[in-house]
Amino acid sequence: MPRSALMRWIRTGQVRVDKSRCKPFDTLSSGQNVRIPPCSLEPDRPIDAEPAPNPFRLGTVYEDDSLLVLAKPPGLPSQPGSGLTDSVVHRLKKAYAGRAWTPTLVHRLDIDTSGLLLVAKTYASLRHLQDLWSRDAVRKVYLAWVDGRVDWPHWTELRDRLQQTIRRGKGRRSLSRTVEAVAWVKSLRPRQGGSLVAVSLETGRKHQIRLQMAQRGHPVLGDDKYGSLRCGQGLLLHACHLAWESRTFTLAPQWLGEYEVSEEELQACLADLPSRPRGEAS
Repeated sequence: MPRSALMRWIRTGQVRVDKSRCKPFDTLSSGQNVRIPPCSLEPDRPIDAEPAPNPFRLGTVYEDDSLLVLAKPPGLPSQPGSGLTDSVVHRLKKAYAGRAWTPTLVHRLDIDTSGLLLVAKTYASLRHLQDLWSRDAVRKVYLAWVDGRVDWPHWTELRDRLQQTIRRGKGRRSLSRTVEAVAWVKSLRPRQGGSLVAVSLETGRKHQIRLQMAQRGHPVLGDDKYGSLRCGQGLLLHACHLAWESRTFTLAPQWLGEYEVSEEELQACLADLPSRPRGEAS
């Protein structure tokens, strides 16, 4: 089952541990009895073995039996939210309706961020990739146009402490915490009106790139939330590269005019990436 469904069952009291309601993140001990609601899936229902047609109106970068790599456009949410009627998750559910297991997002991108988005097509693949993500063992590289001239000719570490707010379910109080954010940045095209930079993330905090750049006076172009001017092409932030174990995927952004990124610039930023993220196997 998708993790979102399991969490919803827990929040609504449908999951019992030793006949008592449990809370998210409760610790289980050996020998306890866990009850979940009866599953509505039909195990005897035949499952179409043919690949589903691409219903996403998104580019499919790669697909096999366990993994789907999508090219998410800006403006499309990764997940459902209040007042939203369309998202990548909505489209996955529609495309794979009737399947025993709906392909599930491994991670997400901000609504206005474009680029590579991973979808697990099996539960085993989801667990494996989420474990890699939790250990910061996935190489994540972004391209961004930022306000002003920035001169980082070599990979430079940015390390910050960011305030993060966590909401513990609908109607519950919000909790604030300070988290460490680490990224490596490099200038690809510095200029006065705006600079093209590559960012290699070591941690994956909410709005991390946008916050770290804005705190240095160089917000991402098109970022209304953190103080940048509009550039006519939305938020110029793109997830261009993901790599783990023997897997590598690269996708150039579809920016136009003066913001277009050449294949040479893209390959140049990937040729001398900084040391591996924490937790990545050597």
